[in-house]
Amino acid sequence: MKQIVKFIPNILTLGNLFMGLLALVFIAREQMINAVLCVAIALVLDFFDGFAARLLNAEGELGKQLDSLADVVTFGVVPGFILFQMIVITQGYYFVEVSQWPLSVYLNAGVAGLVPMAGALRLARFNIDAGHQDHFLGMPIPAMSLFVFGIPVILEMQYHLNFYHPLSNQFIALLGEVRRWDTSDIVIVRMLFNTAFYQVLAVFLAALMVSKIPMLSLKFKGLSWAKNKWSYAILMWLVLAYIIFLIPYAGGYGLIDYLIIPIIMIGYFILSLIYATFGTSKVRAQSDEV
Repeated sequence: MKQIVKFIPNILTLGNLFMGLLALVFIAREQMINAVLCVAIALVLDFFDGFAARLLNAEGELGKQLDSLADVVTFGVVPGFILFQMIVITQGYYFVEVSQWPLSVYLNAGVAGLVPMAGALRLARFNIDAGHQDHFLGMPIPAMSLFVFGIPVILEMQYHLNFYHPLSNQFIALLGEVRRWDTSDIVIVRMLFNTAFYQVLAVFLAALMVSKIPMLSLKFKGLSWAKNKWSYAILMWLVLAYIIFLIPYAGGYGLIDYLIIPIIMIGYFILSLIYATFGTSKVRAQSDEV
């Protein structure tokens, strides 16, 4: 019975992997929102597998390696696949047989492959890095994936667009007039139907993952404030961002501005920069004292 209980964290990790598999199926079936829901469940499982391992004193090399294998699929391959599909969509070849794609489509969409490759490299480096227990070096792969998963959510839930067909700038401007979008909305929609945006995003996210910039971790070490103040800071930012974006829509009973997703991530980066400037030096000083 004790062995079964200690295997619970690995079961949660395998659930994360299964959700990643389902997400890939949904993306291939033109159901990206369902894919995002699968990944949302995977994020919860990814958070609780480590928490459960520490709570049950079941941390080990097997769980560490299994967690990385699951993460590289769910938070590496899945967002890479979404970026690949979005580039193909913006090129106007989504509903064209793959055998009829010109070389340029493969080359343009292939840039999306940098995301899972950088993710795999980041996770491998993390597994062999015995130090930096209080933060990540480079962007954590689940955090990176949130940027990508926010794209189909914003297009479908925020702007109610059938984004599998490319939209010209002229049509977007006309649609903006009909739906009374402001200038910022038109700029955002045009950007999300631009091939270069996804290519730059893929390169940028891949570079952040393999960088050595200190990034905050949401992994809790128990529940004490002293050991988890930066993790609690992330949670407080999540609550604050939700309240800020909920207040303007309070009278609409449930309306949500889905642009909150990239804004939350920007806040996470700002917190990480504050930590990199002030928090890491304190951690190093404590280590030197020991």
